[in-house]
Amino acid sequence: MKYILFFILDFCIITCLQAQSMTWEQYDEKLSEMGKIILSDTNSMERKAAVEYVTDFFNTQLQDPSTFKKKFVKSDFFSVLYPADSSFRILTGQHFVNDNEYRYYGGIQKALGGFIPFTDRSYENLAESVTNEELRADEWQGALYYRLFDCKLKGDKYYLLLGYNAHSFFNKQKTIEVLSFDQDGRPLFGKDVFVRDSTDYGDDRLRYIYTYSADVAMKLNYDDEEKIIVLDHLVPMQEIFVGQGETSVPDGTYEGFRYKRGRWRHISFLPQRFMKESEMQSGKMK
Repeated sequence: MKYILFFILDFCIITCLQAQSMTWEQYDEKLSEMGKIILSDTNSMERKAAVEYVTDFFNTQLQDPSTFKKKFVKSDFFSVLYPADSSFRILTGQHFVNDNEYRYYGGIQKALGGFIPFTDRSYENLAESVTNEELRADEWQGALYYRLFDCKLKGDKYYLLLGYNAHSFFNKQKTIEVLSFDQDGRPLFGKDVFVRDSTDYGDDRLRYIYTYSADVAMKLNYDDEEKIIVLDHLVPMQEIFVGQGETSVPDGTYEGFRYKRGRWRHISFLPQRFMKESEMQSGKMK
């Protein structure tokens, strides 16, 4: 027993020394290896262990402000987004648990030092119940973010995020999230920056979550030419597959959000010019 304890202690010391002596490039290479496991390994326990390695790396190595300017070159399996002033970067990744379950991980690294991890609660939050709630980092409505927009309302900065959540076997989700920071520099998700269209109903929203059938694609992106967020208009539909329940699908029309005076104004109907010519020919939206 004594020899086993000595062996474990020696192994831990060697591992710690190796970690301390690793260069950023070596970390990047190691993360890339973990990414391959996360994305393609068929063993769920191996995927979980790889995600834990990545999140441990975020929580330890990204506390150091000297790592902020370091780039993830080979480890491109998670998203990294910056605001215009590069005061922070937001990192998000997806963890496939099983065919009907996904988790999200990540956090915010500050340029001046510090890393704030997120705790994904999307799998236990009903989308309808959190659209008008302000959430902290440990209540995060998890998503893989793919666009970030710098915004300002009455002199206060905030950031609009577009994200994707694989959600479940039958349904997927797209998200319009709002990120800001409190007086202590802690992230807040959700903000009253949306202006409803005259045809909208229900309570004001602090974020938008769109749930749609997994067998269709939903467009949610920014049109740089028109300066507007364009998205498919979804309509309810009875279950397509047994066990799916009621879902939503695009109906061929489009809606949007236009940024004006610090707020995002909802437009319930957009003209067909927002569909690209190639999309009209294929009949598919991306």
